[in-house]
Amino acid sequence: MRNRSRRSFALAAICLLAGALAAVLLLGGHGGESHARAKAAARTKLDPCDRTFGNLPALAKAAAEAEAGAALCLGDGSYGDLELVRRGSGPAVTVRAQHPGAATLKGATLAGSFLTLSHFDVEGEVTIEPGSRKISVLHNRISGGYFGVEAGPTTSVYISDTTIAGNRFVGPFGEDAIRLNRYHDSGDRDPYGVLVEGNEITGVRENGNHSDCLQSVWGGDGLFFRRNYVHDNRCQGFFVNDQPAPVRLIVLADNLMLRNAAPCAPPSSDCGPPSIVQIFGPTRGISFTGNTVWTSGNDSPVAIREGPFGAVSFSGNAIYRGWSDWSGGWPDFKQQKDLVCKWEPTLPRLSRSSRRDCSPGFADPAHDDYRLRSGAGVDWAPGDQHYGP
Repeated sequence: MRNRSRRSFALAAICLLAGALAAVLLLGGHGGESHARAKAAARTKLDPCDRTFGNLPALAKAAAEAEAGAALCLGDGSYGDLELVRRGSGPAVTVRAQHPGAATLKGATLAGSFLTLSHFDVEGEVTIEPGSRKISVLHNRISGGYFGVEAGPTTSVYISDTTIAGNRFVGPFGEDAIRLNRYHDSGDRDPYGVLVEGNEITGVRENGNHSDCLQSVWGGDGLFFRRNYVHDNRCQGFFVNDQPAPVRLIVLADNLMLRNAAPCAPPSSDCGPPSIVQIFGPTRGISFTGNTVWTSGNDSPVAIREGPFGAVSFSGNAIYRGWSDWSGGWPDFKQQKDLVCKWEPTLPRLSRSSRRDCSPGFADPAHDDYRLRSGAGVDWAPGDQHYGP
């Protein structure tokens, strides 16, 4: 194996966290240790570039031929669409901006295996091609494409072990900030088919194309959504729908999701109030732990709809409105230590360990610090985080 110093530290940290802390998340922990490590990774100085390029064709050729663990950099400036294909084993080849945020891409397409795109300013779409494995999109600023990231544009072929972490998504987009099509966990040491972690998503507004912050369409297994900061949108913040078979293992943990009541785009249109979280069945395993989801302006709910559902677990959340219209039964529903304002209408009754409170006394809402002394919801504030390059 090539020397670890040649790896992207951020990618290594994320992979270690996924395996070590998956059990904690599923059992109801807030992921505080995971958060601390991710924060350290975001602020750590990048490893030196092995080679630096001034044009995209030379960079793409070098990435296809590079040894495992190489760090290939693009010099400052504005460029067109970057197309990368690498077929090999790990550790991943990292392609990044030489100076974070100082290299601008019109868009990027990634294919193959063990490949990382990081620290760019991307003015269009990042596409992860069907059949790819171990592709990571880390610490980029992404804005302006029809999608921000489209992972696996296919109805029949999986992508596997995908990571989208530490990015800043700035809308509006033509449709979704993140579109997930078919995703799969290959059975490696970590439990995720796709990990979406530590991103900021803002400015996504419904424009008639069903504009979502994250949309999962054809399903799969191992969908992890952790420690994301989703704010000032009018979107389905986390949307699972249309899957032909049950999605196995959906984990939402330690996310801060606020103010899903921005105007429609254009403002004069009538796009209706979206659900900030909306999960349609069938599913087998939903874990909702340590999240703060709070939009009082239009009652944007956490909605669980149209089962059937397997195990469903809510624990330690702060939720303005939980809601369901599913009347087909809840064979394995667990709920404890949540703080909610509204809990409606077909969700099972709140447990005695939970409480209702519409004004719970968040630490500093003016600066999006929504921590609570009771410990419900997130245990971090956006001002302490780093998003993008």
